[in-house]
Amino acid sequence: MPPLQLWAHRVRGLWPCVGWLTLMAGSGSAALAQPADPTALKWAFTLSAPLPAPGTQADTAPDANLPRATPWSALLDAAQQQAAANRVADANVGAAQALEQQARAMAWMPRVELSGSRSTQKQTYNGMDSRTPASALTLSTTLPLWRAAERASVNAQEALTEQSRWQARAQRTTVARELSQAYVAAAEAAEQGRLAEAQLALLESQLHINERRLQAGVGTVLDRLETLTRIDEVRANIREWRMRAATQRLTVARLSGDADARTAAGLSAQPIPLPDQLPPLPEALSLAVQVNPQWQDAQAGIAAARATSAARDAEAWQPTLDAVASASRTRQTQRFEGLTERQNVSTQAVGAQVNWPLFSGGYHQGRVQESVALLTRAQAQSDHIEAEIQTRLRDAYQRLNQAQAVITAQQAVARTAPATHEAVHKAFVAGLRTNLDQLPAQQQIYTARQNLVAARITALSAHLDILALLDRLDPTHAAQLTPQLDPQAMTEPTP
Repeated sequence: MPPLQLWAHRVRGLWPCVGWLTLMAGSGSAALAQPADPTALKWAFTLSAPLPAPGTQADTAPDANLPRATPWSALLDAAQQQAAANRVADANVGAAQALEQQARAMAWMPRVELSGSRSTQKQTYNGMDSRTPASALTLSTTLPLWRAAERASVNAQEALTEQSRWQARAQRTTVARELSQAYVAAAEAAEQGRLAEAQLALLESQLHINERRLQAGVGTVLDRLETLTRIDEVRANIREWRMRAATQRLTVARLSGDADARTAAGLSAQPIPLPDQLPPLPEALSLAVQVNPQWQDAQAGIAAARATSAARDAEAWQPTLDAVASASRTRQTQRFEGLTERQNVSTQAVGAQVNWPLFSGGYHQGRVQESVALLTRAQAQSDHIEAEIQTRLRDAYQRLNQAQAVITAQQAVARTAPATHEAVHKAFVAGLRTNLDQLPAQQQIYTARQNLVAARITALSAHLDILALLDRLDPTHAAQLTPQLDPQAMTEPTP
């Protein structure tokens, strides 16, 4: 064999040994440059390890010294009283009840009025002046005997009061849903941030290996630059996830009225099956139109529109009948040509008063047309809300079923990705694979677990939507979903 070919053959034989020695040197330097954060160190070692089997305990227990997240159920309970939107809805209910009381008084209750006046009259007659000071005091009483329009308005206002109650209930459900979604979104952002930190630790270890290989003369500057680029990308992702988590925490604090509210540091270590508390889809569809506050609000709106239409018809042609009684006393003094005459007049009157609208110039006809249009709008709105509730409910059940299937698939991917990475890593140590093969294998682990987190959040969000549509999103049901999240609190990023 020629000397040049013999030298090349020996170099190829020594290449795996050189790669192994370089990896050992790089591993030693990486051990000296371990991250200060113990959580990141734990994730750095466990990211490439397979996931434990479902139902098994995690390898680490929560640290009792770390701050705990504010209970989900406690935040929902506080939001019922502290949320500004809920207080506005309660005020609207109070205003509607006051209007109902006014309408009832106008239709049924008597009215007593006391009036008084004092005046001085001056006249000039044939060049002679006369002055007449006078005072009057009148007490009058009116008792409604028949007022069809006002009594129909009472029924309309009762329906409006009931509608305002359902609107307040719907507002509370909306606030509970927004708070729950923000609480879950904050946990998702924190969990994705933890995954990104684990990916960052793994890339930093790879960077140390690349630097050692470069010092040994077996690596290239391109390998180091490629790893640095991915490190910068992951660091940018970490900042973005932290920003999202902080934003969602502020939303939770705003809705709950608790400025010190703490959100979860992430999801539970292992996917936990959601509580089996949801009815089947056909039962949920029939139940939603009975308990959903928005649908009940629409039904109360139809009742109010019908009562308003009846009131407008009554005021257009039906008379009103009132019993009236009055008592008055008038005193006046007339001064004319030096003469003074005092007059005291007492008057009592009892009778009935009838008012019958004959012609109003089209005013009442316009009010009748308005009430018909309002009734048509209320019926159309009820149909729209019913269709929307059923569509949203079907979509939530579909998302829940699909997310559960994706969770099962992503769990399998999350278990096979570390095995692929380990095989590529061994080939990289042996010199059979390059840095371009090693980095995608590492990224595949992060992508698989990121997709698993996203699928878990999708399932949890769909579950929340179903509870909200069925008017069951309360602290009791939230407490049943709490095990899905990490009990530890998310740490605020340092400015």
